[in-house]
Amino acid sequence: MNKKGKLKMRRRALYILIGIIIISFYFINVAWIGKDDDGASSLETEIKTVKGDWVGAWAASMQAPFEDGVSHKGFKDQTVRMVVHPQMDGDQMRIRLSNAFGEEPLTIEKVHAAVSKGGAEIDPDTDQKITFDGKEKVTIPPGEKKFSDPIPLKVKSEKELAVSIYANEKTGPATWHPRSMQTNYISSGDHVSEAGASNFETEEESWFWLEAVDVTADPSVKGALVVLGSSIANGNYSEIDANNRWPDYLADRMNSEDAEVKMSVLNAGISANQLINSPPEKGENALDRLDRDVFSQTGVEGVILHQGLNDIRHHPDYDSEKIIEQMKKVIDATHDKGLKIYGGTLTPFKGSSMYTEKGEKTRQEVNEWIRTSGEFDGVIDFDKAVRDPEEPKRFLPEYDAGDNLHPNDEGYKKIAETIDLSIFEE
Repeated sequence: MNKKGKLKMRRRALYILIGIIIISFYFINVAWIGKDDDGASSLETEIKTVKGDWVGAWAASMQAPFEDGVSHKGFKDQTVRMVVHPQMDGDQMRIRLSNAFGEEPLTIEKVHAAVSKGGAEIDPDTDQKITFDGKEKVTIPPGEKKFSDPIPLKVKSEKELAVSIYANEKTGPATWHPRSMQTNYISSGDHVSEAGASNFETEEESWFWLEAVDVTADPSVKGALVVLGSSIANGNYSEIDANNRWPDYLADRMNSEDAEVKMSVLNAGISANQLINSPPEKGENALDRLDRDVFSQTGVEGVILHQGLNDIRHHPDYDSEKIIEQMKKVIDATHDKGLKIYGGTLTPFKGSSMYTEKGEKTRQEVNEWIRTSGEFDGVIDFDKAVRDPEEPKRFLPEYDAGDNLHPNDEGYKKIAETIDLSIFEE
C-alpha cells in the first residue's frame, strides 16, 4: 500500500475512534441517574437544561391549627380540593406539602392536580396523578415538608389550578393557612379525580397542607419575589375568589409582555401576623418564619417586607426603635442569604380600632426610617399610595375597605400600580 493509502486509513481510524468516544459519553450521561452538586437528580438537571429552572409559582404560609374548628379536628376519609392561582407559566409543575405544625406523621393516600373550571369543578382532560418518589401514598413526619415528583401539566397564570388531596387515615390537627380569600372544597370519601362538584358539599376559606406550587419557567424569568407581611399582604377584605390581593396585581404587571423584569410573586402574608411577638393563632413572628416561608421558596431572589403596624396597634408600649431593631434583624438575615430586601411603608390607620396618637407617631417615625435609612435595597411607599392628601393619617376613602385599616380592591390595585418595577432589575 502506498503512503497516500496508509494516510487515508489512519484518518478513517481516527474518525472512528472519535465517534466511539462521543457515543460513549452520550450513553454515560443518559444512564447516570444520581445526584448533582445541588442534590437534584440528573433527570431534574436535564429538565432544567431543556425547560428552564424551577421557580415558585404560588405559595401560602402555613401556621399551627387553632384550638377548635376544622383545623383542630383534621380529616378522615375525606378529599380536600384546593384552588390556587399560579403567578407564573410553566411546562411542568410540582407541589410541596407541609406537616410543619403536625404532632403526628401525616399520611396522604392520593393527590391529583388539574385545571380548575370554577368552583369545585375541574377539567377532566387535564387531571393528573401526583406522586412522591414514584408512589401515590406519602407519609410526612411531624415538622417536615415534602416535594412531589414533577408532572407534565402546563401551568398558565390566567388559569387556576385545583389540587385535590385524599386522606384515608385520621390526620389529626392540620397544618393550614386560614383566611385564604379563596373558596376551597371538602367531600367525604375519595373524589380526587372527580370532575364534577356534586360531592364537594362543604366549603372552607382555608388551604390545608399545600404550601407551594413550583413550575419550570421560561429562562427569561428572573426568579421569585416573596412578600412577607400580614393581613394587607394576605388580601383581607378583597373580593373572595377574585385574586385581588396586591401581590396578585403585582404579579399581573410582572407577567405582562412589556414588563421591565419578569418575576413570580409569592405571597407569604398571614392575617394578623406580627413582626416581633405573634400569638400562635396569628402565625410565628416575621423573623422566626423567615427560613420556612421565605428562604425555602424555590428560586427566591428578593423579599418585600411590609410589617410592623400590627405591632404598633397591639403593643402601645412599643416605640419606633423597637420596631426598627426587628426590621434590621430581618434585613440582615435576608442579606446573609445573598437576597435583596425591599421595605414597604406602613399604611394609615386613624379611625380604626386601637388607633392612638402615640401609635401614629411611632408609625410616622418608622416610615421615615424606611424611606431614608438606606438599609433596604429599595423602598415601596404604600403609605403615600393610599393615604388621604387632605388628612394623611387616614386612608383615602376610595381606597378604604371600610374599617380604616385595610385597602379595598381598588386600594390593593393602587398599591401594586405604584411599585416601580425597575428596583427589581439589579
